Amino acid sequence: MFLGTHENIIDEKGRVIMPSKFRPELEEGAVMVYWFEECVALFTVREFKKVAKKVASLPQGQRDRRSLERVVFSNAYEAVPDRQGRLTIPPRLRQLAGLDREVVTVGLMNRVEIWDRERWEASMQGGIKSLEETAEKLSWNGF
Repeated sequence: MFLGTHENIIDEKGRVIMPSKFRPELEEGAVMVYWFEECVALFTVREFKKVAKKVASLPQGQRDRRSLERVVFSNAYEAVPDRQGRLTIPPRLRQLAGLDREVVTVGLMNRVEIWDRERWEASMQGGIKSLEETAEKLSWNGF
């Protein structure tokens, strides 16, 4: 399971060092995609297959399904960390997510998200302010 927040830097070759505690899960490969709220998500292959299966279960006639497929799967890249634990984020994903230099690598249970540091801070402030309201909304689902 991926947990925690780690500040990082993207080097001139577009590489980011994965936190050491994330590396064992990623050694056999991962899939990197453009994700919600303008970040890059990194899934193990096993977890990405689960995401793909959920998307495939949606009716093909739904415009939203087709849009989701196009955005996520057309911007998906296989990735394997190098010996130093670095992953290269393809230029297209860096551009879409606004990743330039300072980033935050966030463990979110089944995935890692890579955010522009300033965008992450703004998102967290909004999330912290609305935490009680969010918990109330989710209470119908047993939260």
